[in-house]
This record gives sequence, C-alpha cells and structure tokens, in this order.
Amino acid sequence: MTAATGRIITAVQRALTAPDPLDALEALTHLRGALDAFEREQVRRALDQGESFAAIARAVGITRQAAHRRYRNLTIEAPAYTPRMLRALQLARAEAARVDAETVEVEHLARVLAGRAISVASNEGPTRIGPRLREILREIERPVDCDDVRRAIHAASVV
Repeated sequence: MTAATGRIITAVQRALTAPDPLDALEALTHLRGALDAFEREQVRRALDQGESFAAIARAVGITRQAAHRRYRNLTIEAPAYTPRMLRALQLARAEAARVDAETVEVEHLARVLAGRAISVASNEGPTRIGPRLREILREIERPVDCDDVRRAIHAASVV
C-alpha cells in the first residue's frame, strides 16, 4: 500500500466514523484533496506510458479538451516534431491501423520511411505511440526529423 492509498483509506474511515458532522466534513475535505492528488498521479503515469488525452478523458468522464486543460502540466516535455516528422508519424499511424496494431511502433514508422506503407493517411487507428518508439523519440533532445528516426531505427535494428 502506498502512502497516498493509506491517506485515502484513513480519510474515508474518519469521514464514515466521525461522531461529529463537522469532523466528518473536515475528513471529507481531506479525502477530496487526497483523491485529487491520487488522480493526478495516475494521469501522470498514464501520460508517461503514452496514453492520449482522449483516452484519459474517457476514463475520467470529461472531454478531451477538458482533460488537456486540467492535466497538460503533468506531461513530460516532448521533443519538438518537424512537419516532416509529424507527417511520417501520421502515415505510421495509418500503417498501424492497417495491420490492426494497438499502438504505433518502430516497425510501422520503418515501413513508412522505407516506402513500404500505404500512402493514404487515416484518422482512424492507434492514438498511442508504443514504448519502443516513444523511448527512441525521448532520447533526442532537439527537434526530431525523419533522418533522426531513420538513424534510430537503424541503430535499433543493428543491436
């Protein structure tokens, strides 16, 4: 059990068993704060694992825009993407959708860069970047370009 979980359980017990209504209300106030902190931590973990704001919004029961406004400060600053890189990722998303993948991975981007993917972009398909591709993109500390991805894919395939 984590410290946050312990605080939540203690606050729930206090709120449920308080003989005085003011004590129960104070416990509920602490419980709300603990639950908010716990929610933010889970959202941060989800974002770190590559979940989209749309997926988080569905889980929390709010709109994607509201989720982005509420949680945008929890994201790790991602490298900037050039227009060419964004286009390559869009095509990789379409390729991942074509093969029914749950996430966009290195192999989908590699097919795009090698000219072996469908050239029609799709708005349907995975909304998450897979862990291997995300790791490669995070290692680059400047704007990412297609050549960077080509080098990273080559390096990963050599290992």
